[in-house]
Amino acid sequence: MNYKQLEAFRAVMEAGTVTGASELLHIAQPSVSAHISNLEHALKIQLFIRRAGRLVPTAEAMLLNEEVGQIVKGMTRIRRLADDITQLEAGRLTIGVYPALASIVLPRFLKDFAGRHPKARMSIFPSASPRIAELTAGRQIDVGLIQAPVVDIAITCDLIFEAECVCVAPLDHAFANEEIIGPLQFAEQAFIALGRDDRTRQDIDRALVDAGISIDCRFETPFADTACALVAQGLGVSIVDPFSAARWEGQLTIRPFAPRLPCHIYMTRNRTQVSSMLQQVFEREFRTALEDNRSGNVRLF
Repeated sequence: MNYKQLEAFRAVMEAGTVTGASELLHIAQPSVSAHISNLEHALKIQLFIRRAGRLVPTAEAMLLNEEVGQIVKGMTRIRRLADDITQLEAGRLTIGVYPALASIVLPRFLKDFAGRHPKARMSIFPSASPRIAELTAGRQIDVGLIQAPVVDIAITCDLIFEAECVCVAPLDHAFANEEIIGPLQFAEQAFIALGRDDRTRQDIDRALVDAGISIDCRFETPFADTACALVAQGLGVSIVDPFSAARWEGQLTIRPFAPRLPCHIYMTRNRTQVSSMLQQVFEREFRTALEDNRSGNVRLF
């Protein structure tokens, strides 16, 4: 007994004739008859009685029909799903992302990505980079976008993009008249700092110390987006990643900072987990979108 025999049986039950079944299945009438004959032989049950060119189902055929119908419908769903998967329209993807990317960069990318893959289902999990790496190692996240490399034999960690930090200040601040902001200009400014464990904060502190600048750190927050919100309220100035600053364009003065303070995007995945086709396309297209942003072809931040 095989699926083609069951499919032919179901078609004959629906059409009532071999001719009708052959039209439903788009196969020759002799093929339908052969499938029915082989199924009866395999089951050792007479399924149809031939009367005046028609096949009349037996009581046993009626009993089998409902169960066979479920099998045929199930196989149809499987085939449809397989087609969707190969066309990258179906699948599920869990993405871990550090907060700076979660506010604007990833949503802007997903707007087009989701449109190209309308049946794909995606879970977005914003969290700190170490937590994302931990969940990726435990196979709870398919792909992670993190701020700094994490050493863990269970995951791979690749640098996929590098940008530069920017200075943010209120719209009416004196910084609005400058092209580039340097450490000396932070003297006597109320400064909104990032959390002490943040890699960008450490780079900022080092740059200011090297310039001999002591800052008035009135507020501290682990999230760059919160720092921008505090700046918008006139509570000070800050240095943040350009991804977070992009969400505040038009609401804040945003200027380059010198010396250059790099900020990174690393992509991490479980070393032993086989990536789905959807994940492979996501990874490739996200990298491309970041480079296109640099060249001005798309706008992510």
